[in-house]
Amino acid sequence: MYVAAFITDKSAVSQARDEARPAFMEYLRSHPAHPDVVVHHGGPTLGDDGESIVGRLIVMEAPSVAAARAFLDDSPFGKADVFAECHVHAWDWTTGRPR
Repeated sequence: MYVAAFITDKSAVSQARDEARPAFMEYLRSHPAHPDVVVHHGGPTLGDDGESIVGRLIVMEAPSVAAARAFLDDSPFGKADVFAECHVHAWDWTTGRPR
């Protein structure tokens, strides 16, 4: 199933986020503990200034919403306690869907 994660960061985590970012980016590409999760798209969401990072959107394929949540919890950002909110939902990918 396709899953979309809408994540908001805690307000005072820029240093922890910056420190964990290289490991998080690598984790999105290679995550042997979660071989059944495929990350299709992702990136930071920005504040009203168009520059400051306030969270991220990640689109993935996973066997269940629970598996996607476990994947995010095990991520370097999850372990660094960067997330204020993490909403994970099954998603009906209608346009731009990979074949």
